[in-house]
Amino acid sequence: MLSDDKKTIRAFMLTGLLLFTLFLISYFLDDQQRKCMLEEGGLIESATALGYFLCIVVMIYRGRLTYIKNNHPLFLLIIFFMLRELDFHTRFTTTGILKIRFFTSAQVPLTEKVIGLVVIAILLYVVLMILHSHLRDFLMNLRKKDTLSIGVFITCALLAISQIFDGFDKKLMRLGVEVSTKLSQTATALEEIAELGIPLIIFITLITYFRKTQSSKKYSSS
Repeated sequence: MLSDDKKTIRAFMLTGLLLFTLFLISYFLDDQQRKCMLEEGGLIESATALGYFLCIVVMIYRGRLTYIKNNHPLFLLIIFFMLRELDFHTRFTTTGILKIRFFTSAQVPLTEKVIGLVVIAILLYVVLMILHSHLRDFLMNLRKKDTLSIGVFITCALLAISQIFDGFDKKLMRLGVEVSTKLSQTATALEEIAELGIPLIIFITLITYFRKTQSSKKYSSS
């Protein structure tokens, strides 16, 4: 029978295989199929938002109020990820609140700017609290090849990949590099599929964490 760690590593590998398969499939889609799968509001984006929602459900159901109170920055970060995937950062404002021009443009009302500043302040608080509380332990446990830390590392890697390929064609064009349609489509597929991987890996990591926590409590009580 497989140990919890081996089950988690296998789940990570299966997730990687799933993402790679989706990328291969996207390569052979026609324009209509690509739009249905990869464009705004498509299957991949919807699945990503659903994945974050399931992570939130797991945190509430398995962790209860005690876990949420002790780990509220992580809980808030997952909510931020879900809301961003649902385009809340652009849906109700003149332009995206994560863009510099949101705060510099005269077309953006002052009320929106104030709300945007509050959101950014909360996000910065969340990130700084997570780094302060978990960075040292994360680095130490990653050296020990702890499965939870591996899950966090994979999550960060997928975040980096999704950000690199977000608007990749526009980034290259600013540098004077001509971008083919196929390259632009490939970059979009990489971005969207990497974003899907983030909640999947977080979900697996959370399940592993709560399973280990439960096993530890049973062991200490026996």
